[in-house]
Amino acid sequence: MSGKAIWNAALTYAAQFNAGADLNSLAAGSCAVSSTVYDNTTNLYTDAWVSCSLPTLATGAGAPSLDVYLLPLNQDGTTYGDGTASGTVAPSAAYRVGSITWAPSLASGTQVGSIQLPSGLPPTKFKLAVVNNVGNALAASGNVVALAPDTLNLNG
Repeated sequence: MSGKAIWNAALTYAAQFNAGADLNSLAAGSCAVSSTVYDNTTNLYTDAWVSCSLPTLATGAGAPSLDVYLLPLNQDGTTYGDGTASGTVAPSAAYRVGSITWAPSLASGTQVGSIQLPSGLPPTKFKLAVVNNVGNALAASGNVVALAPDTLNLNG
Protein backbone atom coordinates (compact mmCIF):
# COMPACT_ATOMS: atom_id res chain seq x y z
CA MET A 1 0.00 0.00 0.00
CA SER A 2 1.50 3.32 -1.05
CA GLY A 3 -0.41 5.62 1.30
CA LYS A 4 -1.42 8.27 -1.19
CA ALA A 5 -4.62 9.15 -3.00
CA ILE A 6 -4.61 10.13 -6.68
CA TRP A 7 -7.34 11.03 -9.15
CA ASN A 8 -8.78 7.89 -10.69
CA ALA A 9 -9.37 9.35 -14.15
CA ALA A 10 -10.06 12.58 -15.99
CA LEU A 11 -13.46 14.17 -15.36
CA THR A 12 -16.27 13.25 -17.73
CA TYR A 13 -18.99 15.90 -17.85
CA ALA A 14 -22.64 15.18 -18.69
CA ALA A 15 -25.12 17.97 -19.41
CA GLN A 16 -27.74 18.24 -16.67
CA PHE A 17 -30.20 20.52 -18.41
CA ASN A 18 -32.28 19.44 -21.42
CA ALA A 19 -29.86 20.16 -24.28
CA GLY A 20 -29.64 23.69 -22.95
CA ALA A 21 -33.35 24.27 -23.55
CA ASP A 22 -34.04 24.51 -19.81
CA LEU A 23 -31.66 27.46 -19.69
CA ASN A 24 -32.52 29.23 -22.95
CA SER A 25 -33.22 32.93 -22.44
CA LEU A 26 -33.25 32.52 -18.64
CA ALA A 27 -33.91 36.03 -17.36
CA ALA A 28 -31.67 37.73 -14.83
CA GLY A 29 -32.80 36.76 -11.34
CA SER A 30 -34.71 33.71 -12.57
CA CYS A 31 -34.36 30.06 -11.60
CA ALA A 32 -34.20 26.97 -13.82
CA VAL A 33 -34.60 23.43 -12.52
CA SER A 34 -33.04 20.67 -14.58
CA SER A 35 -35.41 18.33 -16.36
CA THR A 36 -32.61 15.72 -16.15
CA VAL A 37 -32.50 13.48 -13.08
CA TYR A 38 -29.03 12.37 -11.95
CA ASP A 39 -29.20 8.85 -10.47
CA ASN A 40 -26.45 8.34 -7.90
CA THR A 41 -28.02 5.25 -6.28
CA THR A 42 -25.70 2.78 -8.04
CA ASN A 43 -22.34 4.51 -8.45
CA LEU A 44 -22.58 6.29 -5.09
CA TYR A 45 -20.16 9.06 -6.06
CA THR A 46 -19.31 11.34 -3.16
CA ASP A 47 -17.86 14.34 -4.99
CA ALA A 48 -18.47 16.18 -8.23
CA TRP A 49 -17.73 19.27 -10.29
CA VAL A 50 -20.24 21.54 -12.04
CA SER A 51 -19.15 23.39 -15.16
CA CYS A 52 -20.99 25.84 -17.40
CA SER A 53 -20.60 27.43 -20.79
CA LEU A 54 -22.85 30.41 -21.47
CA PRO A 55 -22.51 31.85 -24.99
CA THR A 56 -22.87 35.50 -26.00
CA LEU A 57 -23.21 36.70 -22.44
CA ALA A 58 -22.07 40.03 -21.03
CA THR A 59 -21.84 40.16 -17.25
CA GLY A 60 -23.50 42.89 -15.25
CA ALA A 61 -22.08 45.07 -12.49
CA GLY A 62 -21.61 43.90 -8.92
CA ALA A 63 -20.80 40.22 -8.36
CA PRO A 64 -22.08 38.26 -11.41
CA SER A 65 -22.73 34.61 -10.66
CA LEU A 66 -24.62 31.50 -11.60
CA ASP A 67 -25.79 30.06 -8.29
CA VAL A 68 -25.96 26.26 -8.19
CA TYR A 69 -28.41 24.22 -6.10
CA LEU A 70 -28.59 20.45 -5.58
CA LEU A 71 -32.16 19.18 -5.09
CA PRO A 72 -32.27 15.61 -3.70
CA LEU A 73 -35.29 13.39 -4.25
CA ASN A 74 -37.37 13.35 -1.08
CA GLN A 75 -38.92 10.33 0.63
CA ASP A 76 -42.23 10.94 -1.17
CA GLY A 77 -40.52 9.80 -4.39
CA THR A 78 -41.65 12.79 -6.48
CA THR A 79 -40.46 16.05 -4.88
CA TYR A 80 -36.95 17.36 -5.45
CA GLY A 81 -35.57 19.69 -2.79
CA ASP A 82 -38.26 21.84 -1.25
CA GLY A 83 -40.45 21.58 -4.36
CA THR A 84 -40.79 25.36 -4.70
CA ALA A 85 -38.09 26.18 -7.26
CA SER A 86 -39.26 27.48 -10.64
CA GLY A 87 -39.29 30.70 -12.62
CA THR A 88 -38.54 33.50 -10.19
CA VAL A 89 -38.63 31.30 -7.06
CA ALA A 90 -35.21 29.99 -6.02
CA PRO A 91 -34.85 26.87 -3.90
CA SER A 92 -34.28 27.27 -0.18
CA ALA A 93 -30.76 28.45 0.65
CA ALA A 94 -30.18 25.08 2.36
CA TYR A 95 -29.86 23.49 -1.12
CA ARG A 96 -27.29 26.00 -2.44
CA VAL A 97 -23.95 24.28 -3.10
CA GLY A 98 -21.98 27.16 -4.60
CA SER A 99 -21.64 29.84 -7.24
CA ILE A 100 -19.75 30.08 -10.50
CA THR A 101 -18.55 33.68 -10.62
CA TRP A 102 -17.17 36.13 -13.17
CA ALA A 103 -15.69 39.58 -13.14
CA PRO A 104 -18.23 42.39 -13.46
CA SER A 105 -18.88 44.15 -16.76
CA LEU A 106 -17.26 41.59 -19.09
CA ALA A 107 -17.91 42.18 -22.79
CA SER A 108 -20.26 39.80 -24.57
CA GLY A 109 -18.67 36.43 -25.17
CA THR A 110 -18.78 32.84 -24.04
CA GLN A 111 -18.47 32.82 -20.26
CA VAL A 112 -17.21 29.55 -18.79
CA GLY A 113 -16.51 28.44 -15.25
CA SER A 114 -16.65 25.53 -12.85
CA ILE A 115 -16.84 24.70 -9.16
CA GLN A 116 -16.28 21.63 -7.07
CA LEU A 117 -19.35 20.83 -5.02
CA PRO A 118 -18.26 21.29 -1.41
CA SER A 119 -21.07 19.40 0.28
CA GLY A 120 -20.81 15.99 -1.41
CA LEU A 121 -23.37 14.12 -3.47
CA PRO A 122 -26.32 12.37 -1.86
CA PRO A 123 -26.68 8.59 -2.45
CA THR A 124 -30.04 9.26 -4.13
CA LYS A 125 -31.48 10.73 -7.29
CA PHE A 126 -31.24 14.50 -7.59
CA LYS A 127 -31.61 17.46 -9.93
CA LEU A 128 -29.61 20.63 -10.26
CA ALA A 129 -31.12 24.09 -10.24
CA VAL A 130 -29.43 27.36 -11.14
CA VAL A 131 -30.28 30.97 -10.44
CA ASN A 132 -29.09 33.52 -12.99
CA ASN A 133 -27.41 36.32 -11.05
CA VAL A 134 -25.11 37.18 -13.95
CA GLY A 135 -26.85 40.50 -14.54
CA ASN A 136 -28.32 39.75 -17.99
CA ALA A 137 -30.53 37.10 -19.59
CA LEU A 138 -28.80 33.97 -20.87
CA ALA A 139 -28.55 33.37 -24.63
CA ALA A 140 -31.50 31.96 -26.57
CA SER A 141 -29.57 28.72 -27.19
CA GLY A 142 -26.32 26.92 -26.51
CA ASN A 143 -26.22 27.24 -22.71
CA VAL A 144 -24.72 24.19 -20.98
CA VAL A 145 -24.45 23.28 -17.30
CA ALA A 146 -22.82 19.89 -16.78
CA LEU A 147 -21.86 17.66 -13.86
CA ALA A 148 -18.84 15.36 -13.54
CA PRO A 149 -18.40 13.03 -10.59
CA ASP A 150 -14.81 12.60 -9.47
CA THR A 151 -13.21 9.52 -8.04
CA LEU A 152 -10.02 8.80 -6.16
CA ASN A 153 -7.69 5.83 -6.36
CA LEU A 154 -6.68 5.21 -2.74
CA ASN A 155 -4.03 2.72 -3.83
CA GLY A 156 -1.99 5.41 -5.63
